[in-house]
Amino acid sequence: MVNATFFMGILGVIIFITILSTFQKLLRNDESGFLHLLMCFMFICWLPIPFVIYLKLKIYSFLFVGALLGTVSLVLYVITMILQASHLSYSTKLAYENEELWRKNDDWMLNGLLGSQVELLAGFLKGIWIMFLALTFWLDGQIIFSILGIFYSLFTVLYLLKLLDTSLIRDIKILKVLPVNPLIINLETSSWFLLLLIWLRIM
Repeated sequence: MVNATFFMGILGVIIFITILSTFQKLLRNDESGFLHLLMCFMFICWLPIPFVIYLKLKIYSFLFVGALLGTVSLVLYVITMILQASHLSYSTKLAYENEELWRKNDDWMLNGLLGSQVELLAGFLKGIWIMFLALTFWLDGQIIFSILGIFYSLFTVLYLLKLLDTSLIRDIKILKVLPVNPLIINLETSSWFLLLLIWLRIM
């Protein structure tokens, strides 16, 4: 089970590297739907990781809660990515009929219904899972991985602030202090799962 999870996880990393090296070309060719489909496959490849890690560290029973939140986070990513991929592929094919209308629809769907808050909530849940893992690593004497987990868990604050910012109608300055860069967020997510794959291999 661990080996299968490891190889699936590596496949997810390979997909991410492929996305990183081709996303500009895909966007220029109006293939944003396919881009989101690739991201959906990437998150699917990482789905087993939270519970496989829990099974390896199950003497710390509280980690089950973290693994559950981590899995929910990945499921949310998968759902929102496949829905965005479906919408973008459909809208791109019909955009020639009324480009301005479909541009507004894309903005409404991606920044409203299918994106933004869903992805931020998924990131926030992932951050809580990372906190559980950091504590577990510390109790298990794996200090380096615990410190790395503490560092990655700092992104939880960013996700929470942006989630509140997008949910509230009233502008609150403190919620706009930290900008969200999609590239940084994607690098944070992929590097965290790569770190966990390294942990699975050496442990």
